[in-house]
Amino acid sequence: MIYYPQMSPVVITLVSDRTRCLLARQSSFPKGMYSALAGFCDVGETLEEAVRREVAEEVGLEVDSLQYSASQHWPFPNSSLMMACHATVGPGQTEIHVNSQELETAGWFSLEEVATALKRKGPPSNEQDGTIPFWLPPKAAIAHRLIWEWVQKQSSSSNLA
Repeated sequence: MIYYPQMSPVVITLVSDRTRCLLARQSSFPKGMYSALAGFCDVGETLEEAVRREVAEEVGLEVDSLQYSASQHWPFPNSSLMMACHATVGPGQTEIHVNSQELETAGWFSLEEVATALKRKGPPSNEQDGTIPFWLPPKAAIAHRLIWEWVQKQSSSSNLA
């Protein structure tokens, strides 16, 4: 018997307004972890359509432009092909409307905040006031790659200025 396992296509997208990136968290994430937006592609939908729909559904933003980055097989929950993209929203189009059925919270983060979070190794310990600094997915996750690419691009463009 030959078995062909099914694989579900998923888009994972790091949204930027050109100076900040948008990170979100689901209630199922470990405490303090933020990541890029992600969602399953609908039947008959292109990669670009899925990115635009997911961003609009999850945070109420309209994608101005997008660029494919990479893909990764992800075995959870039931074997997915993660297709990673960078998306940019237009100037003045940055007001977030979080879909609370999809996400716990979402927010814009500066280059400095994200670069600091990338340097953390795993979940950070609590601060003195009891809060947990935000942290990012591990290096094995394609979300980490998207965030790292954004930091590299922002850092190189700020060095040119």
